[in-house]
Amino acid sequence: MHERAKSGESDRGQGAKLGDFQSQWSDDLGEADPRLRLALANGEIAPLLSELCSSRIFIALVAEIAGQPSAGDKSSDMSVACLRATDGRLGLLGFTGLDSLAEWNPMARPVPISAPDAAEAALDENAQALILDLAGPCAMTLTLPDVVALSGRDQRERAVRLLHGLLGEMVELVSFSQRPDSVLQLDVPDSMLERVQEIVRTNSALHSFVPAGIAMRARSGEAR
Repeated sequence: MHERAKSGESDRGQGAKLGDFQSQWSDDLGEADPRLRLALANGEIAPLLSELCSSRIFIALVAEIAGQPSAGDKSSDMSVACLRATDGRLGLLGFTGLDSLAEWNPMARPVPISAPDAAEAALDENAQALILDLAGPCAMTLTLPDVVALSGRDQRERAVRLLHGLLGEMVELVSFSQRPDSVLQLDVPDSMLERVQEIVRTNSALHSFVPAGIAMRARSGEAR
């Protein structure tokens, strides 16, 4: 997610109102929902997801120059703030209020968004987590299965796109179908079945995208 900041506009969007992003936030003062903060403080994922489903949070835009964050260039490209772990996994940063965002980076530009839409944005950024209130008062990380659940959307198409990359040329011989029970069905030539099973078994992201499960069915025929 990238956009160009307007000339003369600060990274925090000085002079802009939250409603300038979406009209539904026109009366939003940027305060955190006390119930959401309490759920964060309690640290239990199920109550937190329940609160997030109807909550507004903020994602942060930060300026970049040649791919590096910059706090000073008012006309540079803006990109969504993410955190990359040492193992390479990416987490989208989310904030429950303007105070927690400013605690992390007072120069970041806040963008109000519903938490389910933020989860979808995290998936669009190929992030494996949504990190809430990184600098406090209470930080918590939603893992990929939590992010998928929060999005509230059928993510089987993401699983299919991921499988296209994982299977390589083999994908031409695999048929995909979305069953009414939310399972992703793969029809695979019997000569390829074990290889495809191993790929599916060892990729946790696939199972996060399809919590109902991935079913495989062998069909007669040789792989080309």
